[in-house]
Amino acid sequence: MRARINDINMHYTISGKDTAPPVLLHHPLATELSIWDELTAALEPHYRVIRLDARGHGQTDAPAGPYKMEALADDVIALLDHLGIQKTRYLGLSMGGFVGAVLGYRHPSRFHSLCLVSTSSNMSGAKEVWEGRIKTVQAEGMSKVIVEGSMQRWLSPGALAAKPQLVARLSKMVADTPPAGFIGWCQAIINFNVTDRLKEIKIPVRIIAGAIDPATTPAMMQVMHKEIPGSEYVEIPGTAHMLHVEEPALFHAEVLPFMAKHGPKD
Repeated sequence: MRARINDINMHYTISGKDTAPPVLLHHPLATELSIWDELTAALEPHYRVIRLDARGHGQTDAPAGPYKMEALADDVIALLDHLGIQKTRYLGLSMGGFVGAVLGYRHPSRFHSLCLVSTSSNMSGAKEVWEGRIKTVQAEGMSKVIVEGSMQRWLSPGALAAKPQLVARLSKMVADTPPAGFIGWCQAIINFNVTDRLKEIKIPVRIIAGAIDPATTPAMMQVMHKEIPGSEYVEIPGTAHMLHVEEPALFHAEVLPFMAKHGPKD
């Protein structure tokens, strides 16, 4: 499905029961909505599952940046408005978690709960890293350097060795990401720091970390847990950044009960 959202044509999908309560899934950087295939299958018996290709990714338009995180959060609200959805559950991973935090303090009335996964409230300490990635993509596109670097951060050593199909699937997503979209999001991430706004989030939040995630470390996510009143925190052992596809069963076991607890039932 496609819709005109703010100034772009956005691609999204809806599956599950039409009459079930909605849940919206926001993917990480350099992927697209199929990254949620496993979780979507687990959610469909009880929810109306909405997945989007975020600005600059997948089949959604990729205008030149820089992008701003507040505007990227506004894309989510505009999609909900287009669909006539007043309130939903939300789950976002990595950049989807950045967006989720912003939504939590800017638009709390639109969400029953937030699952913030493999994410952080402050990326400003890695400015040189993000500048380096931007320069690489400007010079080379979504090159082997970007793809292989992503795999090293995204998956645990065990998964890299034992799950070649998963490595291939994720590598293709990175390689297929529009360079303009990747750069635009990097420009939004490079100065991202909303730690001092987290105390404003008053809705139920579950924070899920990969225990050996080198990109958004457990320590980063524990800061979020400390700052968000009443939030829950859990680590999934042995997993890195893309814990949801590395260990789907363990991930679903941390997501489904939380979602069932907060918001309307099917």
